[in-house]
Amino acid sequence: MHLSEKLEQEIVSKIKESETFKNAPTSRGLLQYLYEATKKGTHLKEAVIELEFFKDNQVEEKNNPRVRVNIYNLRKKLLAYYESEGSAEAWQLKIDKGQYKVRFVKKQVSVGWAKKIGWRQVLPYGLLLLALVAYMPPKKPSLWRSFLGSGASTNLVLGDHFGAMGQTLTGGKGWIRDFEINNIDEFYDLLERKPELKGMLHPAKYSYTTRMAAMASQRFQQFFQRYDKGFSIRFSTQTTLPEIKEGNAIYAGPLKNENQFIGFFNDANPFFTLTSRTLVLSGHPSLEDTSWSMGSTLVDEEYAIVSKYPSIGNTEHFVFFSQHDIGVSATAEYFTDKDSLQKFEADHLKGKKYFTALFKVKGQHRVDTDLKLEMVVGF
Repeated sequence: MHLSEKLEQEIVSKIKESETFKNAPTSRGLLQYLYEATKKGTHLKEAVIELEFFKDNQVEEKNNPRVRVNIYNLRKKLLAYYESEGSAEAWQLKIDKGQYKVRFVKKQVSVGWAKKIGWRQVLPYGLLLLALVAYMPPKKPSLWRSFLGSGASTNLVLGDHFGAMGQTLTGGKGWIRDFEINNIDEFYDLLERKPELKGMLHPAKYSYTTRMAAMASQRFQQFFQRYDKGFSIRFSTQTTLPEIKEGNAIYAGPLKNENQFIGFFNDANPFFTLTSRTLVLSGHPSLEDTSWSMGSTLVDEEYAIVSKYPSIGNTEHFVFFSQHDIGVSATAEYFTDKDSLQKFEADHLKGKKYFTALFKVKGQHRVDTDLKLEMVVGF
């Protein structure tokens, strides 16, 4: 696109009348002269400018500093003008370095990045990126990081009850549970003490679990699946110590089955001692020695213990203890919820990696639960 002569002269006049040029009569005059000479096709050089503009024909061509100095000043003023008053002008007047002719250049308007993009070419890659983000697992909660890491193997050990087959109170034959007998060794110790039971009782081929096993395993399975991880499920009466030591472990279940995790808990916790019936806090530098009874006969109210602690090697345990369904199911839900996890870490851990927490749990018919945090001790 070319400008008309009228528009070119308007540009020259606007520059001459600007604040930048108002106190520079020589620059104003020189600009007008160079524009008109360019239009005429004059062969502009220093001697010609000296003669025609400065009206001096006495200076030899090789000694024309006045022309160079004034052209230099004119270029500087044009630059200053287009950096201030003329910054929004669509067309700019230029005098190229080493030249004296005037030319007009259309200002390059920066195109927004969105207009520069060839969307037809980029769109497939954008959709692919969105798909990758959609399938990218969310950030792992710090409390579960070792369990959800790429190299971690985890066993979910569900607390079950050892049982025997024999004559029931109704006179029939069926599955029998004795809370003092929690594994095969204790069963045979019983027969040694009471030989009259030999032939009447034999180990059952299956154990017994309450609803807490199914509810907890469902919670943990949904949680781990969210981070594209899995775990193996085992039962406490059928799990050996070497199997527990082979990786990270989660225990969810009762205390009264005398499971192996009670011992691991006591070894790892510096201030707590746990049995199937009591939890004892002692030796803490700021907390009073206290004990809690874990053997409540109430099925709609109980204490629940949750603890994360280091185990053998680089493994960790996350345990969920209670005597009835509501304690384990309620705390399993709490520690697999993103919001409650974040709040628990921020409010109670203060940078500590391990902890033991005591909850009071109430629930109507073991379903609608109310969870109250009684105490957290980090270590």
